[in-house]
Amino acid sequence: MAKRAAILALQMLLVTLGVRLGAEMAQSVRIIPKALLHLPEVVFGAADMRTVILSVFVAVLLAFIANRFINGWDIFASARRFAKELYAFLTGIIAASLYLFLLTGVNFSPELLLDATIFSVLFLLIAFAIVRQMRKVESAPKAFGAAFINIFTLLKSPWAWLVVAFALTPVVMAYKFTTDRDFAAAVTNLRVSANSASDLPYTLVNAVGDTRFETPIMVQFADSDPSTMYVLERNGRLYRTDYPSGMNKTLLLDLRAAVGDVEMENGALGFDLHPQFGTDSENSAFLYVYYTEFRADGQTNRLERYDMSPSTEEERRATRLPLIAQERNADGYHNGGSVEFGPDGMLYLALGEASDASCHQRIDCGFKGGIFRIDVDMQGGEISKPISRQPENGSSANYYIPLDNPFVGTPDAMEEFWALGLRNPFRIGFDSETGELWAGEVGSTVWEEVNRIEKGGNYQFPYIEGREVQDGKTKPETIIGTEHPPVYTYKHTAFLRSVIGGSPYHGSVVAEADGHYVFLDNYSGEVFTLPLDAETVETVDVLARAKDVAQRGPTSLIQAPDGNILITVMGDNDQPTGMVAKLVSSDSDEGEAAAEEARIAENAAPAAAPLSPAQVNSLWGTNCARCHGAEGRGDGPDSQELGAYVPDFTDPNYHKWRSDEALKQVLIGGGSAVGQSPMMPPWEGVLSDREMDSLIQHVRDFEDEG
Repeated sequence: MAKRAAILALQMLLVTLGVRLGAEMAQSVRIIPKALLHLPEVVFGAADMRTVILSVFVAVLLAFIANRFINGWDIFASARRFAKELYAFLTGIIAASLYLFLLTGVNFSPELLLDATIFSVLFLLIAFAIVRQMRKVESAPKAFGAAFINIFTLLKSPWAWLVVAFALTPVVMAYKFTTDRDFAAAVTNLRVSANSASDLPYTLVNAVGDTRFETPIMVQFADSDPSTMYVLERNGRLYRTDYPSGMNKTLLLDLRAAVGDVEMENGALGFDLHPQFGTDSENSAFLYVYYTEFRADGQTNRLERYDMSPSTEEERRATRLPLIAQERNADGYHNGGSVEFGPDGMLYLALGEASDASCHQRIDCGFKGGIFRIDVDMQGGEISKPISRQPENGSSANYYIPLDNPFVGTPDAMEEFWALGLRNPFRIGFDSETGELWAGEVGSTVWEEVNRIEKGGNYQFPYIEGREVQDGKTKPETIIGTEHPPVYTYKHTAFLRSVIGGSPYHGSVVAEADGHYVFLDNYSGEVFTLPLDAETVETVDVLARAKDVAQRGPTSLIQAPDGNILITVMGDNDQPTGMVAKLVSSDSDEGEAAAEEARIAENAAPAAAPLSPAQVNSLWGTNCARCHGAEGRGDGPDSQELGAYVPDFTDPNYHKWRSDEALKQVLIGGGSAVGQSPMMPPWEGVLSDREMDSLIQHVRDFEDEG
């Protein structure tokens, strides 16, 4: 019995080694010719590799054991018996491949399947030859050859052909996936269902009755008034409404003319009210707004103050006081967006690096790639001092620099810097009990991060993302500030792609969130928690999932004065379908009623009208242009980071051999569905049919413009 177990253990060790080497080879050497099958370059992370190895291990082990019961336990009895063992191995690895393809989030790689099979079979054949020679039955070369020949002579048996037919199922399914839209949709939904929690403890419902907004991007409360909510729309309008009734919705400020076109990652992005807002103070009516101004001749990121005390919207808009104006390049990405007053009364501004590689790891450049801290009250004395220098290609005014900022006195520094080394910190939030600052750091093509922001911290972009050193990125010889790794990081999947950030939570309304940092992923619409006292976190809990996802999905999260968790969900780009939502228990009356309403609305939804050109342009800009480029030339700001071919849609040769149906399959199932790069995510369940059809026509239009 011990001998049988030892032989089986040796086999499994050789198979595991074969799979591991196959994965390494698949990432560096291509065996399957490009002319036969265009395959993506798939990089397997540690978690992916564990899933692949475990799946193959279990499936092959079961196949080996079943084969022993059928054909005997002495697998080295003859070359024919050992050849049957290799057929059992093939059955197991194909079964594992189908499981990986249908039921996991691991990117399926035919190259890995082939390489792992070759290595494993080779190792098993060598083991057979060595054992036969040790038993003095025949020489190792002769035993090796005999076993190899018997692989083919066994094809005279019907069961061997059944194994071969089974081995072809991944090929058949891959073909069906790329040619049959219904089949592809069924497989995609199966993968989503298998990899996403279905019974989540909380659901999202409208927090303010039936009141809706057009692309709400941020919500805030004045410290002095918990019954009034302020909502900023991405288009530049700011509203006030009663909370929680949603009554008396009033337009306070309309900056649409200043914001201009809302595309890419532009628009009105963040705001906050002065801590003394609504009190008997000279600061009682001040509001601070951050937005990207989009003009025909350029783009500018702006932080401005407005006085809300005048009686009309026009008069309030006329009180505009500029604080920061930072010119940026025209791609419109990585603007950051949070504006938050800290417990110290200082204003903190989270800004992305604006796709400007020349300013990476610098504090002498401008308002890019960091967290900035300013004194808008201009207190002076032992607290703050006047601005010492202006940013490159920008301007600043009407605030002071806090004297305890970490880089005050550093030669040539922008002394507003509080932390640096960030790519796109979209949302920051303070812990109401400890004062700690947290940020969601939107990554590029692989990693997303949650960071605890500390004074003078350097968060290592671009030379480290997640916890991995980035190829081609050089660590500076002199590090500015103190390096800090993320508290939590996760790798992109087909569904998790854009961390939004959120807020530390202390309260009893959402009991599971008490003592946790609650944050969002925009693409999946999921709401997560991680413990506030953890230095490093490997896994997080999912509380809820928004119905709207990706560019219609959640954009901010705060704790309301009454203890509710409020989340802005943008909805459609051109009509007021967005909402300020709150988390409620899924099994509560309110949660069950919301679920039923959603089901009724989905079944009764009328046929949608075609998208307008403006809507299509916005859809392209927010979802596609970061990789494919604003003009479809494959030159978007993230295109060089993908490690994969990005097509030029202006090239007539691209369109010559691709039908609309083929393009639809790419949109539905992502690049993996058609043997291309998995960096192209699947949009099934994210974009509607009419949106995908409109994007296909948009891609066709690029040919005429090229």
